[in-house]
Amino acid sequence: MNKIILPSLFVLIIVGLLIWGGTTVQKNKNSNTNSANTNQEASAPYFDENAKVMFFYSDLCSWCNKEKEEVLTPLAKEGYRVKPMDVKAHPDYFKQYNIEGTPTLIAPDGTKITGYKEKDELKAFLDKYK
Repeated sequence: MNKIILPSLFVLIIVGLLIWGGTTVQKNKNSNTNSANTNQEASAPYFDENAKVMFFYSDLCSWCNKEKEEVLTPLAKEGYRVKPMDVKAHPDYFKQYNIEGTPTLIAPDGTKITGYKEKDELKAFLDKYK
């Protein structure tokens, strides 16, 4: 009986350690990915902490990503910047700034535009608050 129990126990311990080790590696990998996304967002050419217009976004929002890629990136080449306001990292922004969804931009005077905007429309909005 001991000849069967001891090897089986040994195999269970090994399998348990492998499962635990894989879970730990995956957690570390996810943590590093989140840090990389935060660093990548912070260095985006269209973001500036001192910009007057706040851009509320989430990296999980397809319209926000489209706005960044198709509109903000080209506008950044023309010198336009927005202040990054990541609602995923700060869910309290919804209540604090009374926003209902993303993407949303809020100017210093409280003027708010919500939803994806084409380049010309967003450029005109940003021009008002240079």
